[in-house]
Amino acid sequence: MDNKCVYHIASSVRFDYKIIILVLGLLLMLGALTSLCAIGILYHRKVVSSEKLSEKYKNATATLMVLEDKANETEQLYEMLKMKYQQVHERLSACNGNQNCKPCEEGWKSLGLKCYHFSTEKLNWMQSRDYCVEKGGHLVIITSQTEQDFVSSQIGETHWIGLNDLETEGKWMWVNNQPLKETDVMFWYSAPGEQSEPDNWKREDPSGENCAALGDARGNIHKWFDASCKKIKKCICEK
Repeated sequence: MDNKCVYHIASSVRFDYKIIILVLGLLLMLGALTSLCAIGILYHRKVVSSEKLSEKYKNATATLMVLEDKANETEQLYEMLKMKYQQVHERLSACNGNQNCKPCEEGWKSLGLKCYHFSTEKLNWMQSRDYCVEKGGHLVIITSQTEQDFVSSQIGETHWIGLNDLETEGKWMWVNNQPLKETDVMFWYSAPGEQSEPDNWKREDPSGENCAALGDARGNIHKWFDASCKKIKKCICEK
């Protein structure tokens, strides 16, 4: 074999090596890129998963806080009902042990476990509120048709009850600071062709009618009327 043939073969072999090295380099680069892509995808999935877990944790924490608040409210309600039950139980036990025991003291009338006092003297609404407190009770809070019928049956003229909108016009509140809307029991006067109560009439008192009474001067003793708190009326106390 002459020198030219040997040179030609050697050149071909070197060229083949270059191709192989180039192909291997490309394969290595492709593998590296593939690895980088895989790592990027895994990292992205981890970040997304971490964000989802963080959001779920926040939602779970908020839910737990709401449940904790409700549990506290339930516990408070339970304690209040427990105290009421104990008071009623002690009262009934005392009556069972004494046959001369009366549900209400003298000057008070009973309905269920409540006692009512119907005053004989006339006072304005604020004085009536204080009068009932001095008696150990408060101006009556009417929360049922039965209670409304009972107190109406005991009077022959208008009496103050424990309802007012002195703080905010139109927002009627009982003397225990419970909004009238919460009890959802209302007996305001209403008749066809007449102004419905409460009407906040200001002809007699420029400040309006911010206190409620059972009955009016015309003898409608079965409905509520708003009136000037300065007016003088009898009142109904409850305890």
